[in-house]
Amino acid sequence: MINLTVIKTIIFDLGQVIIDLDPDAVISRLKGYSDKQADEIVRLITESQVLIEYEVGNMTDDYFCDEVNKLLGTNIPLVIFEQIWNSFLGVIKPEKLQLMEDLKNQFEVLILSNTNAIHQREFDLRVSSIRPGNIMSDMVHTAHYSHCMGFRKPDLRIYERVLDLHRLNPAEVLFFDDRIENIVAAQILGIKGIQVTYSDQILDQLR
Repeated sequence: MINLTVIKTIIFDLGQVIIDLDPDAVISRLKGYSDKQADEIVRLITESQVLIEYEVGNMTDDYFCDEVNKLLGTNIPLVIFEQIWNSFLGVIKPEKLQLMEDLKNQFEVLILSNTNAIHQREFDLRVSSIRPGNIMSDMVHTAHYSHCMGFRKPDLRIYERVLDLHRLNPAEVLFFDDRIENIVAAQILGIKGIQVTYSDQILDQLR
């Protein structure tokens, strides 16, 4: 069990914490437009600066689509690219949305996620289909998205910005993220971090 007696703020990542992810789906669909193998597609996207720049808000949707097309030697129109890109997002369980709302009665609840404009529009639509009239940010007190903040985890500056904006004592903050490098960065600043390793972990640990 987690000791929550000293915790005043709980911060959730989105991918693999609140939203299940399906990276194989997006790679498979991109492969349908490219002559490159799946592992090369992954390498080209993850090792370039293109995704990082998009996730810190330095690119428009159109420009990001064009840059990915250049990387992969494809000519995917934006409307199709958005559908492919959004196949990365998997299930959003209603129980997780309810959990965040319930926790708001006792804690300050925040989201801190590396994401992008295309994905934000999609997960907001999906939340509204589960909770009509609501988007993801309505499930918490405040949502902080990398493409809006200009920084991306594990850059310490994104954590420092959140701590400053909310006047938080790091020792009173609990942070859930699926990536160990993001947890380690948070811990450097004194934030208590827990790595999420399976889909229902926050339900098991916080309900």
